[in-house]
Amino acid sequence: MAEKTKLSRRQRERQRHRDEIVDVAMKLFAEKGFHNVSMQEIAVEAEFATGTIYNFFDSKETLYREIMDEVADNVLSLVKPILEGETDEREKIAGFIRASIRIFQENSAAIRLFLRANQGPLAHVSTAHFSETAAKVHDILQAMLKQVFAAGVRKGLFRPIDPGVVAPALDAALRAIVFSAAEDVQDSALEEKVAEIEELFFRGILHV
Repeated sequence: MAEKTKLSRRQRERQRHRDEIVDVAMKLFAEKGFHNVSMQEIAVEAEFATGTIYNFFDSKETLYREIMDEVADNVLSLVKPILEGETDEREKIAGFIRASIRIFQENSAAIRLFLRANQGPLAHVSTAHFSETAAKVHDILQAMLKQVFAAGVRKGLFRPIDPGVVAPALDAALRAIVFSAAEDVQDSALEEKVAEIEELFFRGILHV
């Protein structure tokens, strides 16, 4: 097996600087909105020269897009193994629901940023590429959910439901809970809400 390439000291330093810029930008975008933050402000907050910021990102739009891409990739890496696991379909769906808590906790600033961006003027500024990766990840996960539901129906674990209906219904319910909690939420309160979704959802689909 090929060894993983080890980054040089310079490469590690560059990666650290990039991560610092992304963290600061995400915080400022989420707090103030995309159009109310300049690259200069990001540079000051991150304690870099403005020119250094542009060495990593050629525009504010590129910076935003890369933040969204990274979050989407993180979501996929967390959820895909759950839906592809060796457990039965009920446990896969339960794991998917519980993973929503982790996704929110690990990406709360990005979720607030997403909400602000899609409610404000950014929606009119060439957003086609902003959501490309997120849309692709969403489609992948929806397809996997449909497969899990279909398998559960075949095995008699779930009622004879249409996977094309129940998968987006679950997604919508979880999004509503997470997005409503995005501005101000205690972890315990979010866990309770997601647990309620799990209980109500399984009460409706389990074959009893």
